[in-house]
Amino acid sequence: MSTPSKEEMKAYILINVKLGKTNEVLAKLKKIPGITSLAVITGEYDIIARVETIDMNEMYNRTQEVHLIDGISETTTSIIQKEF
Repeated sequence: MSTPSKEEMKAYILINVKLGKTNEVLAKLKKIPGITSLAVITGEYDIIARVETIDMNEMYNRTQEVHLIDGISETTTSIIQKEF
């Protein structure tokens, strides 16, 4: 495990996608800097994205980029407080 800097921010963005738009949304998410992993999941959400940024301002910018993707109907962002 790496030791994060004091300002580094990490989060999971849980994403709901409109029917038939999953592949299109994934392609656009892959282009966003700071998204380190993507997974299509089952359950309440369709996609989970892991985001790593240098600070809260950059995290805000990345989440705004996600919100602007056509085909996304809803997101929930959870900041990682501590990892094990």
